[in-house]
Amino acid sequence: MTTPPHAAVPHAVPALKGAARVLLPRPAGRGGDLVALLQEAGVMVEHHPFVELRLHEDAPLCDAARDLAAGEFEHLVLTSPRAVDALLAGGGGLVIPPAVTVTVVGEGTASALRSAGRQPDRIANGSGAALVGEFPAAASPGTRVLFPSSAAAAPTVPEGLAAKGYQVAQVVAYSPHPADLDPQVTGSLRTGGYAAVVLTSSMIARIAAQIGVHPSTRVVTIGDPTTAQARTAGLTVHRQADAPTDQALADAVLAVLADPGPAGPEPADPEPADPEPAEPDSSAPDPEEDPS
Repeated sequence: MTTPPHAAVPHAVPALKGAARVLLPRPAGRGGDLVALLQEAGVMVEHHPFVELRLHEDAPLCDAARDLAAGEFEHLVLTSPRAVDALLAGGGGLVIPPAVTVTVVGEGTASALRSAGRQPDRIANGSGAALVGEFPAAASPGTRVLFPSSAAAAPTVPEGLAAKGYQVAQVVAYSPHPADLDPQVTGSLRTGGYAAVVLTSSMIARIAAQIGVHPSTRVVTIGDPTTAQARTAGLTVHRQADAPTDQALADAVLAVLADPGPAGPEPADPEPADPEPAEPDSSAPDPEEDPS
């Protein structure tokens, strides 16, 4: 169930400026733009990854990169900057023939691709469904698409493209794994040290729930799958971003900080030790996978 959209909020929170602490547990390398947007609004942001994205540099990925360079595919689909990194590492350099149409999920992935020396041909609006929507029906049966994906990716992209007549070659480019967690960060999350926490994937939502989120902490999510997983794990979602973009996430965070609702219990003193969180089920499909 999608949280009803709200009007855009101003990029400032005068009542909380310089005081509100926001936790961003996004993977390393994925927080910069959102951190900058919130800091411009006077919010204190702490980027502490809960998930580590490990590249695959094995034979299937190397073979796919070689076939791409040889012109075996008409299309390349990229749903994360890490997929670009994996192709660069696994293929010994990213070679995309000019005839290949490259479609990316959002601006973050587009930026990573440009840094690798190629402009995207199409940029979707930040979700797998939007990416599938960028594709017309296949011009001929069996038109080939290379999709280097997360090991935890949902079937949205390959199933959607197959329904349009494409032959999708999906290869695992990277896998999400629980990151080592700072006891001070997890203690603050449990005891109300953060005004808000931003959840950008289902796996991150599960980890946050296993750690424990204080009732006074506002929970912001990136989209429907993450919202659903957060609620299933027992968290209250206070705001869902209107789109899976950094700007929409920033607007959602500022909205909950400007209008936090009834005050929760007073934060307790931080706990001296952090019990080891339960291992999340990293094999479960992650519909969001923090795409852009």
